[in-house]
Amino acid sequence: MNTDQIINVSTIRRFLVRTDTVSFFLILGLLFAVFVVVFFQPQTVLTYTSQTGPFSHFVQLTLMSTAGYLIVAVSRTVLLFYGKHKKLSLLAMILWLAIELVVCVAVTTVVAWLVGGLGPLKLAPLAGEILLGYFGVFLLPTIISFQSFRIYDLRQENVRLHRRLLESADAQFATGEQKINFYDKGGRLAMSTRADNVLYIEAADNYANIHYLNENKEDTFILHNSLKEIEKDYQGSGLIRCHRGYMVNVANVKLMRKEKGGLLLELNVTTRTIPVSKSYVSQVMRNFSGLDVAKEGEPVA
Repeated sequence: MNTDQIINVSTIRRFLVRTDTVSFFLILGLLFAVFVVVFFQPQTVLTYTSQTGPFSHFVQLTLMSTAGYLIVAVSRTVLLFYGKHKKLSLLAMILWLAIELVVCVAVTTVVAWLVGGLGPLKLAPLAGEILLGYFGVFLLPTIISFQSFRIYDLRQENVRLHRRLLESADAQFATGEQKINFYDKGGRLAMSTRADNVLYIEAADNYANIHYLNENKEDTFILHNSLKEIEKDYQGSGLIRCHRGYMVNVANVKLMRKEKGGLLLELNVTTRTIPVSKSYVSQVMRNFSGLDVAKEGEPVA
């Protein structure tokens, strides 16, 4: 297993070179920095300078925060444009962010010394406090923006997967291929069989019971997916919705008949009759061109 697989470097790389995620991170960082300066006004960092300058504590903190924020904003913007044209390795990304941290702390320390009066200062403690401030301001925006990116990324991946499933299903039936694949909610292949083996599919809450032929006998496979999703995935495949709780394989409908309760479908092999809801009658009939619904008790074959 390589490094990219262990740490998912490609995800981190895309996070750092996407305009929307970088913009979101910088906006969050700015808001959080303003919140910290306005509402908390940390005084500890100012105790390490001479405090002989003309600026108030609030103005000093504002200038320091602005300097630090600008360094990060420039760094991430340059990284954004550089990363769009050149693929960054894990080492390069770590090095870039490390340099950003060092420059941010150094510049903010210099600004603290300048606005504090250019007098004596305790360099190590001041730099340490600014380092903690860097993480305090940017850690939460980083976590929030990265998680938002991951959610969006997963949704896009699901859309792409759904599209591939549709294309795969359409290709199967367009070319007369005999195999049909069923996938669970996670997009994993759960069952594969001949298309003409499928009899009907029955809804079961968040699951679907696939009734199919196994050595000329009816068998059932429980699929962790909804009937609604299966219907969307296999439009035009011969698997049609006929009821809120059922789909049938048109190829295995033996006959239709009209009873008091409505239209019923009889299938090959199984003795189970599948009901047709009134809202699905027209859709079912379109799949049996030239046939009319029989009168009560009279089969339509």
